[in-house]
Amino acid sequence: MEPGKLTRRSLLSLVAVAAGCSLAEHAEPAPGAAVVVATGETKGFFFEYGRELAAVLADGLPEARVSTATTSGTVDNLRRAAESAGTFGLAALDAAAAAQHGLPPFALRQPPQAVGRLFDDYVHLVVAGESPVRRVADLAGRQVSVGPVGSGSELVSGRVLEVGGLRGRVAEVRLGISEALTALDRGGLDALFWQGGLPTRSIAQLSRQRPLRLVPLGELLEPMRARYGPHYRVASIPRGVYSNAEIVDTIAVPDLLVTSAATDPVLVRAVIELIFVNRQRLENAVPTAAQLDIRAAIATSPVPLHEGALRYFRAVKP
Repeated sequence: MEPGKLTRRSLLSLVAVAAGCSLAEHAEPAPGAAVVVATGETKGFFFEYGRELAAVLADGLPEARVSTATTSGTVDNLRRAAESAGTFGLAALDAAAAAQHGLPPFALRQPPQAVGRLFDDYVHLVVAGESPVRRVADLAGRQVSVGPVGSGSELVSGRVLEVGGLRGRVAEVRLGISEALTALDRGGLDALFWQGGLPTRSIAQLSRQRPLRLVPLGELLEPMRARYGPHYRVASIPRGVYSNAEIVDTIAVPDLLVTSAATDPVLVRAVIELIFVNRQRLENAVPTAAQLDIRAAIATSPVPLHEGALRYFRAVKP
């Protein structure tokens, strides 16, 4: 078997072992089955990872029709995954939990199922190096990008502003990361929120051209957890990740790969297997993928693991 590829025989054998059943009860995904990876905006971290993941799946499942969908991010991905079997979306756990329970920004319950926890997102509050903004409270009266509509950035920044007592006290604009960085660089924006992996390439590129600072958010962790649930944890963005920006305490949230309950368990089983088989390839393309861990991957609560993912994790339980 070629590295990173699942043959018909190996896929059937692995599923049978994981489920404890006979081969006759299982079949591999139907030839020509459509597999869609919902990614994110083109300058963002989800886009980079999703594009490489789709390439991994296309190589590992040669009989499937694998494609990507460029989206606005987490919330958009959750809606797409809920509506279409065979769609796999990258999504932050806080938004996935909201979809699970029908909480804003979801008007109705759109419960996803998890393929696995992949890595963590870090909440960035970025300002120009010369900015007077030193704390979240300093955003009052200023123009701030909260992320594009349908993104995890929009959700988490709204929550940060809410617990910080700033909702309605800042001018919120909804820009993608590329447009927001351009506006910040040209002085048309005072600050931007972004939720992404380390480093986020477009932020790193601008930080090499002009001084940027990251505003600490750690002081809001406990209010965030008390109001919105235990999905958040304290984290640090180390010095040097973005040129000469100093170390800063912030908030991190896990990222999941999600799909619909209607997605074929055999396909889900194959997808999570391929992610682990090709972990080095994914890490080479997107360094944050190095966070992938077999023990942490099952920590998706309150979003349940899909039956296909359960079969995989039961088979490889360390």
